[in-house]
Amino acid sequence: MQVDVIVFDRDTGILRAYEVKRGFGLHDSGKRRSMLRDTLAVQVLLKSYGTQRGLEVKQAFSHIIFYYGQCSIPKPFSVKGTELDEHFGFPVYDAVEEVNKHYKARLFAILAGG
Repeated sequence: MQVDVIVFDRDTGILRAYEVKRGFGLHDSGKRRSMLRDTLAVQVLLKSYGTQRGLEVKQAFSHIIFYYGQCSIPKPFSVKGTELDEHFGFPVYDAVEEVNKHYKARLFAILAGG
């Protein structure tokens, strides 16, 4: 698992690690096993990691965000992009989409020679 984001909630003591996948397709069975194994390994080590950094970690979880919704591993280890607001408990999805729109416009401007 390539950890892209680590989130610590001081109010609950929950530390979470995330890998973000932005592909549209599903992974083969070997890759799915590897992803699940790596996600579990990160989850096992995450509490110790946070504690070593001075955080008061009560629980630790790891997830893979499948931004476009094609989940290759089961819940509770997977989160779809459309579930981000519910997962985090505050608006996230629309902010990510705004950033996506910005970079898409910039990319097309560059490709058009602008």
